[in-house]
Amino acid sequence: MAAAAVLTLAACGDNGASAGGSGDGDSGGDSAEEVNLTFATFSPDQEPAIREILDVFEEQNPGVTVEIQIIPWTDYWSTLQTSTAGGTGPDVAWMLGAKIGQYIDGGVLLPLDDAFEESGLDIEKYPEQLVDLFVDDGTTYALPKDFDTIGLWYNKALFDEAGVAYPTPDWTWDDVITNAQALTKPDGSVYGIGAPMDPQATYYNTIYQAGGEVISEDGTTSGYDSPEAIEGIKFWTDLINVHHVSPTLESFADTESVAQFMSGRLAMLTTGSFYAIRFANDPYSSENFDVTELPGGAQEATIINGIGNVALASTEHPEEAARLAVFLSGEEASRISSETGTVIGSYDGTQQAFVDAFPQFNLQAFLDQAENGVVLPVSRNTDAWASREGEFLTPAWTGEQTVEEAAAGLAGAMNEALAQENQG
Repeated sequence: MAAAAVLTLAACGDNGASAGGSGDGDSGGDSAEEVNLTFATFSPDQEPAIREILDVFEEQNPGVTVEIQIIPWTDYWSTLQTSTAGGTGPDVAWMLGAKIGQYIDGGVLLPLDDAFEESGLDIEKYPEQLVDLFVDDGTTYALPKDFDTIGLWYNKALFDEAGVAYPTPDWTWDDVITNAQALTKPDGSVYGIGAPMDPQATYYNTIYQAGGEVISEDGTTSGYDSPEAIEGIKFWTDLINVHHVSPTLESFADTESVAQFMSGRLAMLTTGSFYAIRFANDPYSSENFDVTELPGGAQEATIINGIGNVALASTEHPEEAARLAVFLSGEEASRISSETGTVIGSYDGTQQAFVDAFPQFNLQAFLDQAENGVVLPVSRNTDAWASREGEFLTPAWTGEQTVEEAAAGLAGAMNEALAQENQG
C-alpha cells in the first residue's frame, strides 16, 4: 500500500474530452433471473445522487435492482467488518484507502479487473495516486468514485459584522490567527475558527505545509516527532490554548465542528469539498458561506482523498456485484455526482460540473489546489496507528501536555505498529 504522495491530478484539467469508450453502456443485457443487490454507504448527504446513479445502472441492467443501505459513519466499519466476517455483508460497499489493506488480507473482496476491462472505461482518466490506493500486487479491488480536497470555509455574515475582509488564497497561518482574533467575541458566542482534532481536515494539512510528513514514503517510520510535524500540529493547539480563537476539544465532543459552523458559532472552518451539498441545502449556510483555498505554511499542501467501491466475495451474484462496483466509479456516475454538487467526480472531464453546481460557493478553490494535493497517509494496516492518534494527541489539544511530548509518544507507538506491520 502506498504512503502519502503528492498528487499528479490530470483530472483537474477537465478539458471535457470524452473517455475512450463510454464505460457506461448497456453491458448487462437481459438477466436470466431477478438479481437483488445491496449497496452500503455511510453518507445520507449523497443518497439522492446515489439513487440517481443506481437508476441508470438498473435501466442498463434489466432484472437487477439495488437497495441502498446507509450505515452511520460511527458504526460503518464495525458493521462492515462483522457482516463480512459472517458472510452476511452487502454485495457492494464504500471503501477507503486507509481500510482496504485489511479487507484484501482477509480475502473478502472480489477483484474488479475483468469487470473494468468489460466496462470500456479508461484507467488513465482517474487520478493515478488514488487508483494506487486500491490496487494490490497488480490486482484492482476498487476504483475511486470521487476525490476531495480541503478548503477554508467561512461565514460572510460574521466577517461583515466584524468588519473583517474575506479570506483570500494568499493567506498564511499568521493571517488566520490575526483575523480569527478579530472575529472572536469575548462572550464566547462566536469564535474565529474551529480547531477540532480532525486529521484529514486540520493537522495533516499543516504538517505537510510545514514540510513534515505523517509517515515516511516507504511506510516504515512515523514522521510525528519531527520539528516540522510538531509545528504543523502546534498551529491548531495554539488556536485553542494560546490564542483562544477556537472552542475547546470538549466543546467539539458535545457538538461537532460542522454543526457549530452551520449554527453561526464559528467564522471559519477548514473542511472538505464533500460538505458543499450540505451547506447548499441549508438556507442559512447557502446564503452566508463561501470557501477559498487553504492558507499556506512553508509550502502549499492540501490532503486529498477519495472513496472507492468494492464488491464483497460473499455476494451470491459476483458478476453483477463487480459490474455495479465499477459502474459506481465510472464516467456516468462521476458526471451525476459532480452535476448534483454531491462530490467531485473522479473521472476526467466531469469535474467542472461540480464547480458549476452551486455558484454561490467558490468551489473552483477545491480544484485549483488539487495540484498541491497530498494523498491521505496510509499503510497496509493504517488503523493500527491512526486509531491511536486521538489517544496521544488529545492531551496536546487540552493543554495537559506539550505538542512535543504528545508527538513523541505517538511517534513511538506508530513506529511499533509499523515495525510489526512490516515484519508481517
